[in-house]
Amino acid sequence: MMNYSYHSFKGQGGFARVDVVTDQQGQLFAKKTYSPDAQLVRDIGDDHLKRRFIREVKYQSSVQHPNVVEVVEQFLQEDPPYFIMPLADCTLKDELQADATLGKNLMPALFGILAGLEFLHSRGFVHRDLKPANVLRYTRQGSEIIYAISDFGLMSASNSESSTLTGTNANGGTENYAAPEQIGNFRRATASADIYAFGAILHDIFGNRAQRIPYTELTVPGPVGKIIEKCTKRLPIRRYASVSALRDELYQVLNSDTVTFNSSSEEGIVALLHSKTILTDDEWDSVFIQIERNLSQQLNCNIIFSALSIDHINYLFSNSPDLFAAMGGYFAESINGGTFNFDYCDVLASKAEVFYINAELGLKSQIAIALLYLGTSHNRWYVERKVESMLNQNISLELAERIKIELEVQQVDFRGQIEQMCRSIRVSNSFLHPVLYRML
Repeated sequence: MMNYSYHSFKGQGGFARVDVVTDQQGQLFAKKTYSPDAQLVRDIGDDHLKRRFIREVKYQSSVQHPNVVEVVEQFLQEDPPYFIMPLADCTLKDELQADATLGKNLMPALFGILAGLEFLHSRGFVHRDLKPANVLRYTRQGSEIIYAISDFGLMSASNSESSTLTGTNANGGTENYAAPEQIGNFRRATASADIYAFGAILHDIFGNRAQRIPYTELTVPGPVGKIIEKCTKRLPIRRYASVSALRDELYQVLNSDTVTFNSSSEEGIVALLHSKTILTDDEWDSVFIQIERNLSQQLNCNIIFSALSIDHINYLFSNSPDLFAAMGGYFAESINGGTFNFDYCDVLASKAEVFYINAELGLKSQIAIALLYLGTSHNRWYVERKVESMLNQNISLELAERIKIELEVQQVDFRGQIEQMCRSIRVSNSFLHPVLYRML
């Protein structure tokens, strides 16, 4: 255990106190100490609150992801218990109060939140208290800005700031981010409640600082308003079914790159895909004909695949396995060797994962290799984390052997890409399946 020395006071919440401390090398950290409000102790009881603090610290320390705040060390046997985490530059709340557009550079924050949320959900966690004050900004490796989620579940005790159930808090209190199903019973929150909270954060950014009534459906004019409205539907089943689906639509709306079509027929296909999820057989035929036409003329299909949604992919899997497999092959081919917008890599990886989960061995191996290239060539942690699950010791022997064959046929610099990936997400190459590990 490292020894830490007090440096300065950082802040006090309803549940804990935060101080800036230094380690023996003089490096600054944040120390979060159990220190509940007196009213909370009277209402809930000190023993219950302390157990909750300890439990949630253990949960948070079990999550290793760049977009979830790291627990550096924990001192849970102390009285009062506390833990050490990296010292943030500021919170997203601080930034939004200064400039709701974040200098017109919203994607790192929004896509960082979504990456962290998706990882939490994949591990069976629900944040339950997502809000700008619980999103911390860090500067890493000199200039790279990273946004990470903190305090998931820590503020769930009744009567705390996180469960105020009445009134409109113009200052952005937690009730302005809580889903309707959380009224009166915080434990009812599911992953869908985090989707609601994210929609509320979008409302903070695009709602022109408008006050809002807590626990209601929200919207603003324009395309982003439709996303906010779907995120904050009163019935959870009507919200986005996954973070991946939300990410896909949000990127389409926020991406300001000028679209240049290869042809008028391609423009028509993209418009068709944007207009509807369920296509007729003839319409799907026209999509495939356009893809094949582009490929025959050595034109990329990136614009078409950008318009291809996760709902489209799921529809193909359920209704036409042959078309699903063919589309997956084209999709993997378009990724491998391509160059993409940094944030768009997350969208591509989400779509690729849908193909991977439902594919036969051949397509699984193509998707895994394509994402390995995408993650390492773009230094995108989100993508590399997905690749880790596609190449690890839990995959079948048959899949590992098929990936090995594909790597050899495609003459992939597997050793170089794995070394880059391990440095990037800080893992040992021992995560690889033995068949793949021996290739190093």
